[in-house]
Amino acid sequence: MAVLLFAAVATPAPKSVTAQALVLTAGVGKTTFFEDEPIYLLVRLQNVGTDTAWTYFFSLLSPAVTMSLSRGDGKPADVAKPVVDHLVRPPWRGEPVPPGIKFLQTMVLQDIAGDEWDIRSHLLTHHLPPAQYELRLTFDAHGGVPGATPLTVEAAPIVFRIRERTIAEENELRELEAMRNMGWDTTRVEGTPRAANYKPVLIRWVERRWGDQPDDPFLPFLLYNGLYGAGQVLWRHIQAGEVQRFDPDTSEVVSGLRLAVLESQKLSIGGAYVLQAISLRHPDQMAVLAEKLGATPAGEMARAHVERLLYGQQFKQQSPH
Repeated sequence: MAVLLFAAVATPAPKSVTAQALVLTAGVGKTTFFEDEPIYLLVRLQNVGTDTAWTYFFSLLSPAVTMSLSRGDGKPADVAKPVVDHLVRPPWRGEPVPPGIKFLQTMVLQDIAGDEWDIRSHLLTHHLPPAQYELRLTFDAHGGVPGATPLTVEAAPIVFRIRERTIAEENELRELEAMRNMGWDTTRVEGTPRAANYKPVLIRWVERRWGDQPDDPFLPFLLYNGLYGAGQVLWRHIQAGEVQRFDPDTSEVVSGLRLAVLESQKLSIGGAYVLQAISLRHPDQMAVLAEKLGATPAGEMARAHVERLLYGQQFKQQSPH
């Protein structure tokens, strides 16, 4: 079931869009994954023209973005994409995409695609069994933009394969699933809810694993999704005041681990996924990270944040009050 969230927006009317050219690209970083390995999807919308383009809101959760995933036998895989929609008011005529500006976003594909299963027993929300897959993305750029000529941009298809796990991969996944299950555990140890140990155990596991294997594909997932999705039992203990709420975005330990994993995985989309986690609460760090990370997926995402921030400030200054 789609989840609709609404936001009200008003902007001035656009100028001519005759010289605009929107390009949509997407990637997953490699061609082969083991079963239940997090697949980090990166999408990028860029205006390569000379004039500002005006479009509907762009994000992986936008109703204007359509995603389809099919297996090698032609059978479609389920895509349960939540939808964040917007209420707009006149004189809104679209969202500006200036020349050269990029909009980047990343997410774990199994957050929305595959067979849904019991999250209490598994690390990822959905399951993609071993097979070859083809992923397609389109953006209805002018859908909902008053008076705009229809324009749909499409990314090149992404083809990848999921193989069966090795014994070592199987053992690691089972260890992580057992750890994740702690957030749903209703038992107590000496009066303390066992669920309260979930995040400390996760952090210690990440510290140890980063020291042994800094390119582990689970590390970005655990430092982002893993720290927020903690299980309903743990959440009930927090609400009851039995367990202190832990904010990963203000934790020096978590910040240090995110920066460490970001550096070790900066060449992968997993690194961009960590960068996105940092950007949500620490946009002031993006300029420094953009320079440090250079020509990497994470560096590109950091620069895109900085460029959009600068454009937004200029746009507000130019807009009539």
